[in-house]
Amino acid sequence: MNKLALLAFAILLFLSTMLWYLANGSLNEYLKSQVLLQSHYYSGQKAQLLSADFSNNTGITHFTDLSIANIEGLTQPQLIKVDNISVHLAELATSQFDAPSIAKKTTTLVHVKQLRFNKLHAWSEVTQTGQTNLEVLYKKIEIQLATDYPALYPQLSAELYAKMYPERSEKLALENIDSRPKTPEIETNQAIIASKKAKQKKRLLGKAQTRVSVSSVLIKELTLTMIKGNKVLTKRFDNIELGRLGDENGLDSNQLGGELLRRLLGELIRIEKDNPMASLANELEQQE
Repeated sequence: MNKLALLAFAILLFLSTMLWYLANGSLNEYLKSQVLLQSHYYSGQKAQLLSADFSNNTGITHFTDLSIANIEGLTQPQLIKVDNISVHLAELATSQFDAPSIAKKTTTLVHVKQLRFNKLHAWSEVTQTGQTNLEVLYKKIEIQLATDYPALYPQLSAELYAKMYPERSEKLALENIDSRPKTPEIETNQAIIASKKAKQKKRLLGKAQTRVSVSSVLIKELTLTMIKGNKVLTKRFDNIELGRLGDENGLDSNQLGGELLRRLLGELIRIEKDNPMASLANELEQQE
């Protein structure tokens, strides 16, 4: 395997400052450590991973036995458990484009053809707040992403800012109390328009020198266990598509872990609230 392929896959696993480690340590151990760090950083829960194994011949990495611990005080020890996750690099593993936020630098974009969960089991329980553990951690991950990447989450970032600085929000509200209609200014100067677009792209891309684009995220077999009181309801689903992660510019390599967890938890919440499952849960409650 050439050095470029080795670097490309290392970048895929969420951090861009690993060259010193690749020169002095084990790649598989490094990849394992980064998965654990990213899982814990965004969820706040302890994560465990048995192994990471990158194949020189296929360009595929297998992560074996990943689990994320449940919220403390609930009945189940785990929130999510996956037997195997495979990451398939695209034939064109990397490409580069100019980095508007970093002078005289280019950004490396890593292309992933598919990220596939083999057998994933998740457990849903109601917390003391009345929300499920899935909902609690989904919100936590959203807040962390909005804190780290405010330009990508403008509405949530604005809400967080308002809570942090209520006196400034009140001042802005008073300044905007004039309800007289205002005619929006239409910019026609092409140089100014181009400058504004460049500034917006700079804000959105940030300073990441490595980014990742995942064309497809698939869960081959998904099992969701809902626990309501002393009743347990388990449902299985096959071939759940979570779509792609990142546009043509990809995601900041540090952002990928959070976006993946957010997408996964969002799908679990959607499934749980789906009408057929809700009716089955109601039937269980009526049997009490």
